[in-house]
Amino acid sequence: MNNIAQFVLDHAEDQPEKVGEMLTKLHEKGETVSDILEFVEELQKRMILVETRTIDKLKDKKIFDVCGTGGSGKTRINLSTVLAIKLSEKFTIAKHGNKAASGRVGSFDLIENLKLETSTTPESVITNLENNNLAFVFAPAFHPALKPLAPIRQSLGHPTIFNYLGPILNPVSGLTAQMTGVSSVEIGEKLAEVCTYLGRKVIFVHDTMFGLDDVSIGGATKFWISGMDGGNIHSGTFSPEDYGFTSVKDFSEIAGGDTKDNEAIFQALLNGIASKPHQDFLEINRVVAEEFFQQF
Repeated sequence: MNNIAQFVLDHAEDQPEKVGEMLTKLHEKGETVSDILEFVEELQKRMILVETRTIDKLKDKKIFDVCGTGGSGKTRINLSTVLAIKLSEKFTIAKHGNKAASGRVGSFDLIENLKLETSTTPESVITNLENNNLAFVFAPAFHPALKPLAPIRQSLGHPTIFNYLGPILNPVSGLTAQMTGVSSVEIGEKLAEVCTYLGRKVIFVHDTMFGLDDVSIGGATKFWISGMDGGNIHSGTFSPEDYGFTSVKDFSEIAGGDTKDNEAIFQALLNGIASKPHQDFLEINRVVAEEFFQQF
């Protein structure tokens, strides 16, 4: 079978057991860069594109994304959601995301609970980018090919290749660059290679202290930058102190909670009245994102 991605996407409904077996085998052997590329390219053919480059108000705009792969397994706040709002004060942000795949509170769970506007059509993405400098792009609405896979993924009890793909499948055609969090060094290295091949300008970040898919306020952040220098990947580490912040040593100081807890923290962060660790956690992510985006 030459194209696993094509088979998986074509037969999720009529051969779910076979598809599940294939996804499990991929997981057990470890998804390679070529595996990820194959799935990305197949899904790109099937996604609903948001064409911004032909829209007068948007064709010359620089559009960015901030999101993460998830997968830390920790009870955490929805940092990328409030980060997107803060960044939209200076940049045009098309935040691609989804609801939580596990018990954690996902970005779009929070967005829905707070009754923030979600973009589910190309027209609504364009309108929100034009009028608000910010669109919350709800991934399932633009990737119908993934819908039949949801029950299979839920039944497997382990991550699949699709857990890594979301952040690099933003349907906005005119995306300039993005900051993407990854939950492990291994995923960061693989996705940086994938995006270098695709010519995507991305800074991938991983919190080596707490295992989060964010810039760390607790210790070293490992980063990889793709698409910037003729196919070379730039990587390295930095600490909170490098940006003038004091490291937080206990995860509980920046942890989230249930939906109500995360909503309260979200509102406090927006208003600048959250606890210092939470506020610093947001701020260091904002500073690093802005530093990267300002290059374009």
